[in-house]
Amino acid sequence: MIFRFLITLLLGFNLYCADLKTITQSYNKDGPFIAGENLTNLKPGIHFLENNNEQQAELVIAVHGWQTKGFEWVYPLINLNKESNRISFFRWKTNGCPNKATNELLNIIQNEINNYSKISLIGHSYGGIVLAKLLEKDYSKNIEFHIVASGISGDPRLNSFCGYRPPKQTGKNVVAYQWMTQKHLDGAFKDLDIDTQIQKIEGVSAVRLPEVYKDNTLTHNWSISWLVDYLNKK
Repeated sequence: MIFRFLITLLLGFNLYCADLKTITQSYNKDGPFIAGENLTNLKPGIHFLENNNEQQAELVIAVHGWQTKGFEWVYPLINLNKESNRISFFRWKTNGCPNKATNELLNIIQNEINNYSKISLIGHSYGGIVLAKLLEKDYSKNIEFHIVASGISGDPRLNSFCGYRPPKQTGKNVVAYQWMTQKHLDGAFKDLDIDTQIQKIEGVSAVRLPEVYKDNTLTHNWSISWLVDYLNKK
């Protein structure tokens, strides 16, 4: 009876974890689609993909989009990693409004902000909506936002059911960038009447991505990899 109870108890916990070393090994052996399963198997919440050390002055938080398969984040997470930063992945349930995830992410920022000199967040697609309402908040330290291929102007369903309104300006200590794909090449936007990526926000620098990345069409999921390569060249 005791043994059966312990087994049941253990199964109730999230015993699965992921780290950059495992993801990198899986990527090198089996490619991004298999490696991405390390991310999709995670339960909702913040997951630190490497141990903490004194050299890490920056916390990087990656926020995925709707029903992610994980593969689009494998190359970016591996190549974002530096000795001076700590990489993390925010897993959230995308089959509803983003409000809960936004509030959870704000709590995470507030809990971690005194542990680092800077926090950087990268939100892709629907993950950009999670970040959008955090742009207007005031912070005690530098917070950098990168919103990638995200329809942050909103749409009737998001606005009506979730009460979403696009931000108008950035808050204190916020540096923010919006990285927009080419509408006609992005499957998330090409059939829409308007480009919902376009939203004027005071304090946000908006950049239109090129049509080609590494001799391939720069599509919705490639946008994160393009951004990471661009940031690493700066």
